[in-house]
Amino acid sequence: MNTFFKTFFICLIAALGFLFYQYVSTDSYSGLKVSSNNPIFGVQKDEPSENKVSVPIDTQTNVKEQKNVAAEKKEQKKVEHYYSKVYFFNSKGKLSLVKREFQNPVNLNKAINILLRGPIISETKSGYYSEIPSNVDLISINSQNNSVIVNLSSNFGNGGGTQSIENRVMQLSKTVKLYEPNKNIYLYIDGKQVEYLGGDGVYIKQPLD
Repeated sequence: MNTFFKTFFICLIAALGFLFYQYVSTDSYSGLKVSSNNPIFGVQKDEPSENKVSVPIDTQTNVKEQKNVAAEKKEQKKVEHYYSKVYFFNSKGKLSLVKREFQNPVNLNKAINILLRGPIISETKSGYYSEIPSNVDLISINSQNNSVIVNLSSNFGNGGGTQSIENRVMQLSKTVKLYEPNKNIYLYIDGKQVEYLGGDGVYIKQPLD
């Protein structure tokens, strides 16, 4: 009999404890208000902050700066080009103006030296040639108020007949006229003004035409 009462009281206490947990313990938390940002509810979501300040970007200023930088780079890459101008004969035997490109200015002295050296390979392939012997040297150029004196080595008169002599003189005078259009041109050989030139004794009218 004592065993029965002990068992009964144990079961009664267990039942009361269960009821207390179900109704009393659970209700004790029902009145609590917990923020959804509390870590017990998991990872909180990012929300806009009233303290964040949006900084506007001046796109027009950026575009102008980019254009200025691009313009400066373009200006740096820009290179001036200059041209030498001399007269050679073309494949049809006609006196023809030939230009070459340079990065520095070309004066009369440089142009005459280009003329005396004759056509380069690419020009020769295009049919250009010169009546001036290849071993002629420019001794000096004397440019005065109304005249230009071109002093060449004696090789200028070597070889060729009358027509060749006349052609080379024409090459020289036409080339000089490109750089000194308003001055009289005089041809000197080894420091002396020329009257006759070549083995055939071709008369050279001074100043040159």
